[in-house]
Amino acid sequence: MSSADRKEREKKELMDLILMKAKEIIVNEGQDKLSIRKIANEIEYSPATIYLYFKDKDEILYQMMQKGFEMMSTYMEEIFREPSPVKRIFMTGNAYITFGTEHPDWYELMFTSHNPMNHIKRCEAEWGHGIAIFEFFAKTCEEAIKQQKLKGWEPRMLALYLWSSIHGLVALHNTQRLCVVDHIYESQGKLEMVEQLLETIMGNIFKYKNSADLL
Repeated sequence: MSSADRKEREKKELMDLILMKAKEIIVNEGQDKLSIRKIANEIEYSPATIYLYFKDKDEILYQMMQKGFEMMSTYMEEIFREPSPVKRIFMTGNAYITFGTEHPDWYELMFTSHNPMNHIKRCEAEWGHGIAIFEFFAKTCEEAIKQQKLKGWEPRMLALYLWSSIHGLVALHNTQRLCVVDHIYESQGKLEMVEQLLETIMGNIFKYKNSADLL
């Protein structure tokens, strides 16, 4: 291994260490407690060293968000090979729900925290994997609209409608709000009810009664 390759590897390892330590602090103490100095103390480096790799805390959060989307992509590998656009939409919704409920801390950072978006606004950065996933979803909606001959739907608006609906379900689930508004949520099984709500949304648009119609 050349000296340049070794330095590049060491740089990546240190950046990953910074990101994972930041994640640990957020999980244990909350996002408000995260700071460059706290991360530096935890990994036993100086704050100046961290600033060599990240401009500020918001950039660290942004890179963590990107790592979260990389993780989310692994939940969607089978979806990319699915030929049916309607089934692809359903599978994407299920993957989104599964990821969001299994990794609520990552989900909050990716979809509800404003700090990573501060970095995007200042640096005019792209939303990376997040945009790629949405564009794939919008394209799938376009195919489904054509296949189902749906009237009154524009692909990106349909994608936003479905995304916001599923996001709402995951957010309500993760914050225990569903059990407040409906006692069935507690007795039926939390995740099962969220999945049934997804089927209801899909049924209203694509006219099917349950997920078996898509399998």
